[in-house]
Amino acid sequence: MRLKDITTLNPQYRGKELYNNVSFVPMESLRNGSIDLKDISFAEGKGKYTYFGNGDLLVAKVTPCFENGNIAIADNLEQGVGFGSSEIFVLRMKKGFLNSYLFYLSQTSKFQDAACATMCGVGGLKRISPLFMRTYELDLPVLSEQQRIVEKLDAQLSSIDKRISVLEQQLDAYARLKKSVIHQAVTRGLNPNVTLKDSGIEWIGMIPEHWVTKRVKDVCKVVCGATPKEDQLYWDGDIIWISPSDMTEFGEIERGARTITNDGYQSCGTTLVPKNSIIMSTRAPIGKTNIALNEMCTNQGCKCLTSKSLNMRYMLYTIWSKKENFQALGRGTTFIELSTKDLSLFCLALPPLSEQQEIANYLDEKCAKIDAAIENITKQIDASKRLRKAIINEAISG
Repeated sequence: MRLKDITTLNPQYRGKELYNNVSFVPMESLRNGSIDLKDISFAEGKGKYTYFGNGDLLVAKVTPCFENGNIAIADNLEQGVGFGSSEIFVLRMKKGFLNSYLFYLSQTSKFQDAACATMCGVGGLKRISPLFMRTYELDLPVLSEQQRIVEKLDAQLSSIDKRISVLEQQLDAYARLKKSVIHQAVTRGLNPNVTLKDSGIEWIGMIPEHWVTKRVKDVCKVVCGATPKEDQLYWDGDIIWISPSDMTEFGEIERGARTITNDGYQSCGTTLVPKNSIIMSTRAPIGKTNIALNEMCTNQGCKCLTSKSLNMRYMLYTIWSKKENFQALGRGTTFIELSTKDLSLFCLALPPLSEQQEIANYLDEKCAKIDAAIENITKQIDASKRLRKAIINEAISG
């Protein structure tokens, strides 16, 4: 049978008008097997977001959220009603079929590989085809067998899920430690006894008395990225071309997925940025911050900072530590973007150049140790998730 034989895709709300808050699920709140429910007024949600109810299966439709297994069953909704991102499919089971069985089926390699094969779109905005969600063919056991399989999987996966949860908490703790270490160093320096002064800027606060505050444009040149025409002659050249999807949240970047020709980059009207420039994603998600290990250029979703008077590794750390402040400056309707003006006027606290070097060296050493611990935990999480998927594949395939 096909999915549409046992589910209703994206059901419509048929109930009465509600006057209290209902549940809300932005995309970042949907995880593998769990949902971090928010609140929204019914009037704000109806007609603007995707509706779902208790027991519905929520499936992320966009890459990479779907590949990360961001699928869960909605439960404990305010007034039994929820609204969520337009990037979520809702599957409502018909009578005689278990939503928990479909949840496990959606976790199988067979289902996920078939779904990914239908994705279409550009860059990081590829989505699963709605036609796939209606016509995917599956073999479904009788209700009693569905129940036995679900109970078996619940029991087998319980300890694995607990281990993953503990590891993810450890991962979060190390991530917060890294952020704290960086923030302390780029706002207070390395001398715990230094005399402080008020920077006069709310988001900076107190800084060492010998530091100064400068706008980004006073110490850096801001270079905007662009995309060449979709002429195949412009691609596959020798110049590295970076988009936000090539970037990590924080760190170094050596190459991108694509390269362009000299004519291609010149057609953009942009500028090649030198090695050790800072590349920042300025379209959602705003705040990815990398340092370029080679000469390169970027698309319009990034902006680059270059300077001959600063230690750029110090700048990498200090820019990244203010990610939330940059995100708060994002504006737009179709997409959220940090403008060149707002980036240029952003103020930073800067020590003397020699102290910038000292802080950068300190943070390189400290962050390397934290990153090693994070990498080790990440490998353990990945191994546990592979085991989890193997168990589900075996149970669902019979």
